[in-house]
Amino acid sequence: MVIVAVIVLGGAGYGGMEVYTSQSSFCGGSCHIMDEQDQAWKNSKHHASNSKDGTQAECVDCHFGPDGKNTFKAKMEGLRHLAAYLYDRNAPLPIRPVIKDENCEQCHAKETFQAKEIQFSAKKVRFKHEVHFGDKALEGQKIACDTCHFKTTAEKHFEVPEDICFLCHLKLDKPTLDKAAVTVTPAEGIKRISFKTEPRVSFNEGASKCSICHTIPTKPLQAQLSEDDPNANPITHQTLQERGVPCESCHFDVVKGDGHVETGNVVSNGCLTCHNRSKELLAKAHDRTLMHDKHVEARTADCFDCHRTVEHKNQPDHYDFVRKDCELCHQDQHKFQKLLLTGAPVFEGSKGAPQLMDRVNTNCMACHVKKKMSGGHPVRTGSGEACVGCHTKNHNKMLENWGLSVEQNLKDVTEVADEAQQALMTAVDGGVDPKVVVDAKGLIARGRELVDVVRIGNGVHNKKYAIKIIDDAFGYFEEAIDLLNSGG
Repeated sequence: MVIVAVIVLGGAGYGGMEVYTSQSSFCGGSCHIMDEQDQAWKNSKHHASNSKDGTQAECVDCHFGPDGKNTFKAKMEGLRHLAAYLYDRNAPLPIRPVIKDENCEQCHAKETFQAKEIQFSAKKVRFKHEVHFGDKALEGQKIACDTCHFKTTAEKHFEVPEDICFLCHLKLDKPTLDKAAVTVTPAEGIKRISFKTEPRVSFNEGASKCSICHTIPTKPLQAQLSEDDPNANPITHQTLQERGVPCESCHFDVVKGDGHVETGNVVSNGCLTCHNRSKELLAKAHDRTLMHDKHVEARTADCFDCHRTVEHKNQPDHYDFVRKDCELCHQDQHKFQKLLLTGAPVFEGSKGAPQLMDRVNTNCMACHVKKKMSGGHPVRTGSGEACVGCHTKNHNKMLENWGLSVEQNLKDVTEVADEAQQALMTAVDGGVDPKVVVDAKGLIARGRELVDVVRIGNGVHNKKYAIKIIDDAFGYFEEAIDLLNSGG
């Protein structure tokens, strides 16, 4: 009888404890580390006080679902929180909650809302759930409700942050002129720059198409347009699209950030937040399919555990981002300066020695310390003062002397280039064999290319190599003159 009584009392005690610990009041009222979550839940539509029909979703309804609550496993899950708290009371919650789709579907049946268009956020972005279901929403990967709906702020129990939308829809390549193509409007023959290249997602293409979320305005863009003017030619987003005007003409810097994956290192987060460092791990980190399989579909990480954020908004100043990014217009700036500094070959076999300071990694900022006005704005330039800073006072004139030497050599080679050009014109008028003329043109063009390297790149960046390049140019010009004078 005693044994039976013990069993009965034990069972009743467990049952009572099971009921008590499954109540939301226990989660929020008894466990103070859940105070923030409890208050956010009470402020949400999942609490009876904010629900239209007075229904309430309890903690166990969402976190364990119909098949998980009232189970021994559920108790063990809660004890994990308790064990972590007892070990370190200041530690954050150790477990990322995984809310299964079927738990949500107890109240939110897909067929009741998936085709419904809703206005998302204060920006009234159009949104439908149905395109996000299935296996086509994220590059063939299935996403779950809590891929997008999760807790990000103290005030809300969970929400859909805009950042999660931007990461999938706006993970773009930066549009620069080297990625641009030139299209020609058939009717007018007008050349336009187009940024429709082949990044993983192109701006206003595919998943990043503006009209997916935004209602494209039809109102004319000209503030000065008169509706009474019979000759008025309204410009709208639609007419611009028809004429092939790129969206980037006005909406260039509306996306910032690249959504890059942080693989991590010994001092940063990324993969190493959860994993030990290994070559195998880092080698697989950019395998998109594998990573989404292991983390998105398996529900083991949030997107931003791995990815940087992407920002999407209109910028307050639509000039500065272009004005301050020289490479948008000036492609491959200072390439000749770098060629001279490093001794890189202009043509095959023409390599020179790097400038002497290259060996100790001296860069542009070491010498360009003086500011002077150029084109209405200050520009950093090199000066003899920089030489003195590292060397001696005797080096004050070194840069000036190098410049004079290079300048004289350029003057001399230019005279020979002019002679070669004159010989070419004479040969053409004199009926010299056309093949000889073509060969001579090639030699002269090659010589001028070498001269441009020194003139544009400023030979003082590597005086010895600059003089060698000029000597090679002399050779091409003189060979052209000899070829033309001999007639082949």
